[in-house]
Amino acid sequence: MILDTPVSVQRKTTTYDSEGMPVEAWASVIERSNKQPLSGEIAFKDYGISDSGVTNLFFLKASTLAIESGRITDNAGTYEIYRIERYPNHCEAIVRPVTE
Repeated sequence: MILDTPVSVQRKTTTYDSEGMPVEAWASVIERSNKQPLSGEIAFKDYGISDSGVTNLFFLKASTLAIESGRITDNAGTYEIYRIERYPNHCEAIVRPVTE
């Protein structure tokens, strides 16, 4: 599998302002990936996922910093990481579009 497309893998971070109030932001790391469409039928058959709104699968390197509840952004949009499947040689991030 060729990881040829750069994406931004994001994690939510919390810092505190001068008054001690939490400030949330997204910390990003650029990683290479391979994005594939994911139909509901395949999501259920291969991953046991149903009715979750997942639309794509990102293949990433095994050492990725991606986590569930994180995000991946590419030139087509921003996606919430619904689930991570980790394997010895790669990682699969199952995602759904972010609607804000």
